[in-house]
Amino acid sequence: MNQSGGLKMAAAGSSHPVSDELVREHMQDWLAFTQFVKISTVGVVGLLVLMAIFLL
Repeated sequence: MNQSGGLKMAAAGSSHPVSDELVREHMQDWLAFTQFVKISTVGVVGLLVLMAIFLL
C-alpha cells in the first residue's frame, strides 16, 4: 500500500502509475477466479468420494 492507502504496482523500468480503479478491477477478477477454483476443487473431490463409495 502506498501512503494514501491505495495499492501501487510497479513494473521494471516503468514510471507510469497504475490507477487504483484498475487495481481494484483486477483484484475483483482475481478473487472471483480463486472462488471459482475453490468451488470447482470441492466439487471434484466430492465427485471422487462418491465414485469411490459407489464404484468400489
